[in-house]
Formats: sequence, structure tokens, C-alpha cells
Amino acid sequence: MPSLYKKNFEIVPQNNITEFTATKGVNQIQFLIPSVQGAVLSTQDLMLSGTLQVNTDSATPYSSGLFGADGISLDSVNGVHSCIRRVDLISMKGNTLVEQRLDYSLINKYQRGVQAETNLINGRFNCQQLCSSSVRATRNFLGRANLADDGQDFAIQLNTGMLKNNNQVLNLGAMGGLMIKIYLEEPIAAFFNINPAAATNNIGNDFTFTLKNVKLSGRYTYVTQDMLAGLDGVSFRKTSNLISVIQSSNDTLTNMPQVMALHKMVYVYQPNKETSNNKDVNNTATNMLVGLKKYLLSNNGTRLPLDYSVDINPTISELPTSSGSNNRVSGNAEQQYLAISALNDQFPPVHSLVNAQNQAKALDDQLENVNTSSLNVDVVGMNYSFNFEGYSVAVPNDLMSINAESSVGTSDANLPDGTGNSRDIRGQSATQNLFIEYDAQLNYSNMMSAR
Repeated sequence: MPSLYKKNFEIVPQNNITEFTATKGVNQIQFLIPSVQGAVLSTQDLMLSGTLQVNTDSATPYSSGLFGADGISLDSVNGVHSCIRRVDLISMKGNTLVEQRLDYSLINKYQRGVQAETNLINGRFNCQQLCSSSVRATRNFLGRANLADDGQDFAIQLNTGMLKNNNQVLNLGAMGGLMIKIYLEEPIAAFFNINPAAATNNIGNDFTFTLKNVKLSGRYTYVTQDMLAGLDGVSFRKTSNLISVIQSSNDTLTNMPQVMALHKMVYVYQPNKETSNNKDVNNTATNMLVGLKKYLLSNNGTRLPLDYSVDINPTISELPTSSGSNNRVSGNAEQQYLAISALNDQFPPVHSLVNAQNQAKALDDQLENVNTSSLNVDVVGMNYSFNFEGYSVAVPNDLMSINAESSVGTSDANLPDGTGNSRDIRGQSATQNLFIEYDAQLNYSNMMSAR
């Protein structure tokens, strides 16, 4: 984009508050990016930075001496993104809500399924945010030497459609400025015990975390008045979550996206009793529906876009009971191919955290009731752009269904059923998070966002 010149800026939260915490203080971080005459804003240049400090209670720092063999951790894919619950973007022209990213950390987790483990280790692709390839390595970011230490520093790009998937610039003059509100996650949802039964369990009633020295950096781009006059709106990728519940081993769930430019649909399943605020499980785990046997997608009662069911063969319950839990890998290459294709937005798909090794580790964790791995991003995905750039489908009144056959509420073997150290995943219903990604268009004249 041609420009006259650029100017960097750095702003602090409103009210000059320097310390934020979800449970024992201010849990909302609020930035105001003012409009500047003749300038536009490139949202992809925005960076949130600060430091994360963790306390085992209201005053005692979580130090490396408390780690032991296990201790506590963040999700090793999300890193500090796990500490964010929701992000609101508000136009100061009429105080209008432009975008609201609910389920922030879960969306960030499945979208990062396109990463490789080496990316998480080496900090590639915006991964400099307290994450690594294992939860124990991620845990090492959480220790502090003493109370005077502000904690571990981080720098991230906020994951919302307008701030991440927007390739255009914002006309701040037409918007009257942009307000960004960040809501912090509950500590027992953001963090988890690596081994709930270990003596090094450090998450108690007063466990908390604090973000300090928070600031937002970016840059204004100054352009000509003719260019400003031509910026009458902006398009970006929105994500919404439609929640349903899988209650039996053969369930059909139907939703109506009601959008005019659908790109993809991603199904993320979580045990219903453990979806949130459980310190003994990873609240942003993205494992497959327990004992999935097959699934079928349909549109208005017709098998679309696939005219066949995707069968899992063999299923986990069909594997020999003598096989070790680390060898119990079951799945369908086509299911994973379609999921990776949807996550990558390209064809053929490239590498992903969706793989047999991560699937086996995730199942082993469920059987042993530990949280030693969080790399598994095993979802059902369908790309309705069919991997053509800029292509989308209109589904304003369409009923989109998925029929899933699984081991929910059965007595199938080789699955976490609550016996021994196992969690009872098989015996409980599952929350289905259906994330729909679609194009939205914001018109500056009336500040309305069309779907």
C-alpha cells in the first residue's frame, strides 16, 4: 500500500492500571487507539506485550523449587493465550461492538493446529509466547525468583478476525478510534495440574496469576486524502461457536450458520462435565470424540459436501486389549486429511499437530489421568472454500448436520472409563463446539457488520 510515512506508537491501558488479575483485582485490560488525522491502522502490526507472574496463593510466588516432577502448566500450544477468555473490539463511533471473540483460547488452540512441534520449540510463526513442545517445558516459564520479580515476558498478536485475518487497513477517522477490551480467564481454567494425584499439586483456592507492565504497540500509516476517502469499509474473517451436546453413541446434531460467505466448519469435542474451570484437566484440550467410529455430514437432509460417511477403521475398541496404551492409535487418514486441509486453508494440506503420535499421547493421558501432553489437535473439519482462495458458499437458511457414531455411553473396550487411574470420558456426554468461520463486512457509514 503506498503511504507518505509511518509512525510507531505504544499505549498503556486506560486508567493507568499496571497490574491485572482474574480473581484478585482488575480482570479487564482496556486499550484505546485514537484516530489520527490522515492516518490508517494496520491491525497485523499490533503487538500485546507484558509479563506473566504466577502465585501459588495470594502472595507466594510459584518458583522452580516447587516444580518437582510435575507441578502446573499452561497449554503448550496456547502459551499465554490461555490466560485470555474473551476479546471485544469496539468502534468509538457510537460505541459500537465491531467484533467479539468468545472462547478465545479454544479457538486459538485449534487454529494453531497447523504448527509443527519444532515451531513451538523454536518460536517460529508468532510463537514467542511462553509455549513449547511439552507441558513441562512450558511450565518452566512460570517460575519466579522472588516477589520482586515481575515474571516472564511475552509478546503476542491477538487472535481475532479483525486483528489477525484482516489484510486491509482500518480507517480510524471513520471509526472514531478503536477500543480493545481483553477479559482474563479464570486461573483454574487457564492453568492445570500436570499430575492431579502428585504431591506437587500447587493449584489451591488462592492460586492466581497476574499480567504486569502491559502495553500495546503498533504503527500508524499516513496516506493521502484520496486514499482515505476510498476506505469506506473493511472485510475480515469472523468465527462463531455453536454449542450442542452429544448424549448418545449415535447422535445427529443440526445447526443453522446463517451466513452469506462460509469458509469452514470445525467440530471440537470436549467431555461435557469437564469443559471449563477444572484445574485437573486441560480446559483447552482438543481431542477427538471418545471412540469415534464414523461421521456423516449433510446439508438440508442431503449428503453434502461428502456423499459418503467417513469410517474409522479399526476403532480403538477393536484393537487387541493386550496392546499397550501408547500403541492404541486409531483413526481415519481421510478424516485427518480433511481436518488439516480445513485448518491450513490450502490444498494439499501441509504439516499439522494432527498426527498419530499426539493422538496416542492424548489417549494415554486420559487413561492415566495426567496432563503430560497438550499437542493433540484432533478435530472434524470441512473446508467449504474447497481450498480455492477467496471462494465461499452462502448458507443463509441451510440446516447443516453431522451424524456421529461413537463410544459415548457404551461399554466399549480400551477407552477411558473411570476404572483404575482412568478418567471416565466414555461414561459422560460431550460438548460439541462447532466453530464456523465466515467473511464479515464492516461498513463505516452505519458501523454495521454484515455476515
